[in-house]
Amino acid sequence: MKKEFLPYYISRFILSAVFSILVWRFTWMAALMTFVLFGLFMLYLHSGWFSIDLSTPLYPLRRDSHGQMVQRKALIAAIVLSLLLYIVSIPLSSFVGISAISGNAALSIGIITYFAVQFMLFIKA
Repeated sequence: MKKEFLPYYISRFILSAVFSILVWRFTWMAALMTFVLFGLFMLYLHSGWFSIDLSTPLYPLRRDSHGQMVQRKALIAAIVLSLLLYIVSIPLSSFVGISAISGNAALSIGIITYFAVQFMLFIKA
C-alpha cells in the first residue's frame, strides 16, 4: 500500500463496508463481502488498466477511450440484466405466489454484473 493512495483506500473501504451492510446487514457475509469488494477496488487501482492522477485523491483513476468503451458495455449489461430480473420477477411472483427476486436483489445483481463484465473485458484486452 502506498501512502499517496491513502484517501482512495479509506474511501473505497467505507464504500465497500456500507454496500455490504446494506445488502447483507450486520452478518459475517457482510464482513466477507466488504473485503472482497475492497480487494476488487485495490485490483482496479494497481492493475495498470487505468492512468492515475493524484491531483484528485478520492478519484485518481482515469479512463482512456478503451476504458470508456469497456465501462459503457459493462453499464449496459448491468442495467439490462437488472431490469430484466426485476420485470420478470413481478409476473413470476404473482404466478408462484412468493417473491422471487426483490428490487434490492436485482440492484445488487446489477452492481455485481457491472464489475464482473468490466473485469472480464479488461482482462480480455
